[in-house]
Amino acid sequence: MNNRLAEIIKYKTGGRQIEFAELMGWSASYTNKLLRGEAFGLRPVVSVIEKCPEINARWFLTGEGRMLSDGKLSEIRKSMHDRMSRVLDMEKYLLVMTPAELREFELAVTGQNPADFSPETIARWDGQLKAHNEDLEAKFTAANDKPNEICRQRKAKP
Repeated sequence: MNNRLAEIIKYKTGGRQIEFAELMGWSASYTNKLLRGEAFGLRPVVSVIEKCPEINARWFLTGEGRMLSDGKLSEIRKSMHDRMSRVLDMEKYLLVMTPAELREFELAVTGQNPADFSPETIARWDGQLKAHNEDLEAKFTAANDKPNEICRQRKAKP
């Protein structure tokens, strides 16, 4: 059970035992005892299950199943899909982002920051992207018209 407690600590606090002890209302030395397998009774089990409702109690007690409850896994999946959708929606603006905005976007993609840009920024990007696409379309049209122009030119006399 102490190994499963260690996994919970990694999940909840990134492995920071003192932070987890504070979260649980335990002393650091009590947490260390539990991690060594000492004094592991019903009280710490109930505390973890009460303060961390996303932890699957069956898994914590027996090791069967997954650490997180199905509801928590669904919540994580939904959050992940929402985040990925926001990031993918913004990918089209890469061409018109400033270097600072690109860095902010990079931090969002790597999960270090949320992908939240103001509506004004997105409106500015939309305008820049529209102008960029119109410019590309004009260049494409001009390039397509070149062969027609060349074909219409008079041939040189021998």
